[in-house]
Amino acid sequence: MSDYDEIMNLIAAYGHIYDDGRLEEWLELYEHGSYSFFGKTFKGKELADWIIPVSIRGAARHVNFNIAIHIDGNKATAKSDFVTVARDPTGVLKADIPEALWGRYDDVFEKVDGKWRFVSRVDTMDNEEMAVKVWDRMRANAGVHMERSADLYK
Repeated sequence: MSDYDEIMNLIAAYGHIYDDGRLEEWLELYEHGSYSFFGKTFKGKELADWIIPVSIRGAARHVNFNIAIHIDGNKATAKSDFVTVARDPTGVLKADIPEALWGRYDDVFEKVDGKWRFVSRVDTMDNEEMAVKVWDRMRANAGVHMERSADLYK
């Protein structure tokens, strides 16, 4: 597989792993790197302490597009736009406002022992004030939906 394809798979894995609720595996993506969100950078245990309480398995789907990757030897950067669609209280994934978040990821990667990994990801929302409101609503909707359809999350 080419370096380009491996990086594309890593970018895709971010959303798949997180959306499936495999948070320990998601945290491994940043074992050697950092994740920045709302201007704060998280690493290691601090990242785990931040992400686990705010994550609800199956609450959303991350979709990346307009992905531009630049590879220079064992270093690479990528920019990608994203939309995160969330479930409404009935369990339907919604791409329309107010159930969606839009933004951009700025990534740095390195290849170590033949494997690409994240050095950093900066998550920039298009409208941070609205993102906080949507985040709170997304958690509430997911909680309601989980009570109604617990078997969906097994």
